[in-house]
Amino acid sequence: MQIIYLDQNKWIELARLHSGRAHSPLLRESYERLANAVDLGDALCPLSAAHIIETSKRNEPISRGRLALVQARLSRGFVYRSRRGRLGVELRQAIHRLFQEPAPELNPNWVIAQGFLQAFDPMDELAAPQADIERVRRLNRHFDPAEVYVDFMVNQDDASRRRAHENLDRLGRDLIARIEIRRSQLSGSSVDLRRRAYCAQLFLDYQDLMLQILEETGHTLAELRCLGDAAVRSLVENVPSLHVEAEMAARIESKTGRLSQNDLFDLQAFYTAIPYSSGVIAEKAAISRAEQAKLGQRYGVWLSRSLTDVLDRLR
Repeated sequence: MQIIYLDQNKWIELARLHSGRAHSPLLRESYERLANAVDLGDALCPLSAAHIIETSKRNEPISRGRLALVQARLSRGFVYRSRRGRLGVELRQAIHRLFQEPAPELNPNWVIAQGFLQAFDPMDELAAPQADIERVRRLNRHFDPAEVYVDFMVNQDDASRRRAHENLDRLGRDLIARIEIRRSQLSGSSVDLRRRAYCAQLFLDYQDLMLQILEETGHTLAELRCLGDAAVRSLVENVPSLHVEAEMAARIESKTGRLSQNDLFDLQAFYTAIPYSSGVIAEKAAISRAEQAKLGQRYGVWLSRSLTDVLDRLR
């Protein structure tokens, strides 16, 4: 099965086509090819947390519903797991490799989960408390996850939705302000220096999780340090989500002009999708950054700027 990541703008293109507001024979052929591949089990287009947030943010209920219907059709209610859930698995695998121990076998698509709630830490089976895990499992047993997603998007309480997005916007602005301070401190620096600085920050940000997993696997920080600086650095550089984040962030932060919340969504999208997808279809600037970092070659994923490329990828 090909796991194909579609940027939010690509989902919007398909929603416009599906609702009759766009008329492109080639795009329609691409959509039909993709939908047929999903029906046959040959392809899937899971959603990420960024997709869900961006779709929910649309204030017009009809527009939000049209977009959700297309997303549900091609994702079948499946999502990329939460950041915390992925990192726990990735760090554990990396630590086993460092100490030359056998790592647990993983299902090739372990990162794909059923039910849109699993895109978020509190409800991801790999990160959530047991009571919440059972709640998600009961929901999936009794209801179609794709229908649950559409129902949520169409029928969520509007006042609550607006408050949630006001809070998210505020958090986004605060994060961008902190990033802009780092950008000014590294003004004129090369992409490589920015990447190394970002890697160091990621190590500090996730040190507690690293220590927890070291303990769970029977090791200590002292043992890790005995393996040398390269081993310590590998807990960022050889952990897919963190590695892709550092490579993309260094390039996003080196661009001219102020950052926007769309830059944050691009970053989240790519560190979520690139390590675990067959293909990524996104906007030109984001794809160019991924190509500059040679992420396609490292993770064996094809990168594209156009939805019509699925005609060559899906036979």
